[in-house]
Amino acid sequence: GALQPQSPLPAGDYPDVLVPQDFPETDLPRMEILNQPFWVDVRVPHASPAGLYQGRLEILPARGGKRELNYTVEVWSFDLPVVPRMKTSFWLGWRRIAEVHGFDKNAGEPSSKLEPIIDAYESLLAEHRLSIDQVRASFPDANTGRLDTARVEKALRRHLLHRHASAVGVPIFPNWPFDDPLGRDREKAQRYLGDWMKILHRFHCGDRGYIALGDLDEPNDAAAYERVRQWGAFVNETEKKQGVRLPLMITEQPTPDKAEWGVLDGAPDIWVPHFSAVYQDMEHPSGKRNIAKRIAAGEEVWTYAALVQLSEEWKEKHGFPEVVSQGHPPVWMIDFPAINHRILPWLMKPHGITGMAYWDVLHYPKDADPWEDAGTFRDGDMVYNGDGLYVYPALRRRHGVDLPVASMRLKWLRDAVDDYDFLTLAAEADEAARVRALEVTRTFARGFGDWSDDVPALLSARRELGQLLARKLSTPNGTLQSASSP
Repeated sequence: GALQPQSPLPAGDYPDVLVPQDFPETDLPRMEILNQPFWVDVRVPHASPAGLYQGRLEILPARGGKRELNYTVEVWSFDLPVVPRMKTSFWLGWRRIAEVHGFDKNAGEPSSKLEPIIDAYESLLAEHRLSIDQVRASFPDANTGRLDTARVEKALRRHLLHRHASAVGVPIFPNWPFDDPLGRDREKAQRYLGDWMKILHRFHCGDRGYIALGDLDEPNDAAAYERVRQWGAFVNETEKKQGVRLPLMITEQPTPDKAEWGVLDGAPDIWVPHFSAVYQDMEHPSGKRNIAKRIAAGEEVWTYAALVQLSEEWKEKHGFPEVVSQGHPPVWMIDFPAINHRILPWLMKPHGITGMAYWDVLHYPKDADPWEDAGTFRDGDMVYNGDGLYVYPALRRRHGVDLPVASMRLKWLRDAVDDYDFLTLAAEADEAARVRALEVTRTFARGFGDWSDDVPALLSARRELGQLLARKLSTPNGTLQSASSP
């Protein structure tokens, strides 16, 4: 694809999709010498005894014979939480899955052949410790709008208790499953929201539910701000009437771009500013520090990525660079260094930011082949490589099977969620561990606008925290203390 705006890396071919070994054989590039890397995940079961473990990887070339590689895994004497401590919300719509895989995206309900494909996508994200925004099987009936509580509870139990998702959104849109939820359908909509949230409370997961509406995404004028306030009042009223907590998520920073729009305080329970907005508010000298004020008021702050957005304040401070390589609000693109994904938890934790959101994982233009063309998002002449695409669609007509395929960037996000767990466990262990976690973080990550492209430093910090936690979370006789969420 075309080179991305301000990318520090050259144009060319980039590895990203992790092709499964059972895919149909394809011709290799015509090169005299070809290095073919493989990505291997080694899974360590919970409560595995600490120690060094030996493994062997067998390589069976198509020409015959066998090669072996030995590896060693060190297992520490503590577990990461079963449920990630970083909350996430990644959009994955079932109708988009239907469209990509050749099904009717306008059907009322998914067909029996489409359902397992949807399930595979939802499971893949969960396997990488990321939560999708809405679970398809938790939707109300497409024809009647009725909530089948038994079916919904079964789906949510599977998603939250078996997939261990950290969060899940209530299925609702501004005109579905009710035509006018803020007006004539207000009571019905509020009863529906209350019933849906009460299902989560049946199995003690009420704190993982939230409501997010695409039409309220990135409000950018006075009318949009007023719309957010109306929904905030609706949700607050629902909480009182139904006796449940229903956090409203808004992708916006607490400080409005224009003062005449007014403020949104009291409407959102979860603020989700862009990376650049966190820098502008919390790190730039002119920032209002309103994110810290909302956290102090008991609200949550998450953050999100999109395009290449660096904030005018950051660009001015750094002389409006044509190319950026480090120390900028992170950019989640294929042709930016990998640390842009992995650095995030080390930036979030000192600010008290507890989650991250993302707008899509299966986006690309109709005229693009994501397996060949990295330009997944286009805006006029601008091309954003990999934006909105973290899962590649394997298609039966092309690959012999319909299933989602992980990208390397998805793996980096999984590792970032793990890093957040390391930092959280250290902060909760004792004061000395909390202070040391901040100290090692500052060796390479001092803020959203001040970090180093130093992967060895990041990996060294993670290892030091692992060794620290192995000491802190083990009893004198060496048995494991529980470090897992229920």
